[in-house]
Amino acid sequence: MKKIALIFVLMVFAVSMTAQAKDVTLIAGLSLPPYIIEDSNSGIEYDIIKEALAKKGHTLKMEYVPFVRVIHDYPKYDGAVTINEASGAKGQYSDVVITYQNYPISLKSKNVQIASVQDLKDKVIVAFQNANKYLGEEYAKVVAENPNYTEQGEQVLQVKSLYSGRADAIVSDINIFKYYKKQTTDIDTTAEIVYHEVFPGTDYKVLFNDAALRDEFNAGLKELNESGRVKEIIDSYIK
Repeated sequence: MKKIALIFVLMVFAVSMTAQAKDVTLIAGLSLPPYIIEDSNSGIEYDIIKEALAKKGHTLKMEYVPFVRVIHDYPKYDGAVTINEASGAKGQYSDVVITYQNYPISLKSKNVQIASVQDLKDKVIVAFQNANKYLGEEYAKVVAENPNYTEQGEQVLQVKSLYSGRADAIVSDINIFKYYKKQTTDIDTTAEIVYHEVFPGTDYKVLFNDAALRDEFNAGLKELNESGRVKEIIDSYIK
């Protein structure tokens, strides 16, 4: 009888868990490969979030909007990505999903010396679009005074500027750089490079409206990290 009772309890628990499973709709800014790739509903960040939710029986649905609308519109959905507390948005923040890490990147053969943001003032730099808004006040001031500083919206062209020698350094997130390097086949990208450690990393999370859903997501995310699955996802896009 005890065995039958235990089986019954487990069945009820399983049904209860299934009943709680839901489609989770998150709002996101437009494509930022390799983190969010709108056309294919994929990307490093997308896959991590999808698999963490799936660990608890949930299905991810992503709604894409211009970045400026994410903060305003997220209360209409289950939550938002890519986001952190610095946004000022209120809600239930998850554990860290991914860390964006920007670097000045140079060819080792050029022997470019960059130990601080100030060292960018006299070099030919090609940065990602709006880098002067995202990388801090000191960076914005330094590059504003550098006549050889430009920003490039097509980040594959950054890669080409680096390996062709037209830039002393480019400024890019490491995973974005590796993603576009992987796709660049019309020039030689085998030269050794240097990542100059100048900028702090930026942690990004998921903002949920419901604390219980946030906790379930965190539990799934923890499983992915402990199993090594997060690293596998990242490597699948950049290696």
